[in-house]
Amino acid sequence: MGFDHAPGALSAQAVLLAWEQAQGMPLQQRALALLQLAWPDVAPQRWGTLPLGARDGRLFTLFELLFGHALEALADCPACGEALELQLRTVDLCPEPAGAGDEAPPPLQCDGYELAYRLPCSDDLGALQRAAGDADAAVRCLVERCLLHARRAGRPVAAADLPPAVVERLQQDMAERDPGADIRIALSCPACEHAFERRFDIGDYLWQEIEDWAERTLAEVHLLASAYGWTEAQVLALGAGRRRRYIAMAQHSAVQA
Repeated sequence: MGFDHAPGALSAQAVLLAWEQAQGMPLQQRALALLQLAWPDVAPQRWGTLPLGARDGRLFTLFELLFGHALEALADCPACGEALELQLRTVDLCPEPAGAGDEAPPPLQCDGYELAYRLPCSDDLGALQRAAGDADAAVRCLVERCLLHARRAGRPVAAADLPPAVVERLQQDMAERDPGADIRIALSCPACEHAFERRFDIGDYLWQEIEDWAERTLAEVHLLASAYGWTEAQVLALGAGRRRRYIAMAQHSAVQA
């Protein structure tokens, strides 16, 4: 099987282990580690080459498996500073169900140039970090990595020799072919009516949710292990609902003592 199938149920122990192992990783690598948890039969290096929209589509699938379809987020209005509470759903954010992600876009015809390219992936983002702070260098790096070949009048053209207008059109075509790679939320401030947008990163959001869940779960393990002498495995095997009931009884007993 590959990553075209849905992930199976994940145990609390497995999610805790993945969270622990990914602690010191950069954000991009954390996202790939979580995908490897859900699709263990996929070769680890394959995640880094998956187009960003296809990768994030699977992160949405993993989020739904762990936390459901609802998302809550905060955004500050850049005009007046008002804090907006956002109630979102995964179906509204993920543009479309992700496919295999291996299909190359058709060649782009622009100003007499023919450009064959692949869509950007996580490995490309890692390479772009070396050009942090230099937007022009980042664009050149991305084009050089993703461009398969460029021709004009049948002759090959190097990525560095492409005119700026052609490079800009190539970036636009990449965005149009992979809309899930850069998800934007259109917002309007209820206080001042200022319209603005915010980028939504499912990898970052999922990681924060897992971190919050892991901290709560470890606290539950500590409380129940202290109250009943259970091991971590025994506590996690109970399931979240039963753990909460035991915690309520343990806390009630502590108050009565």
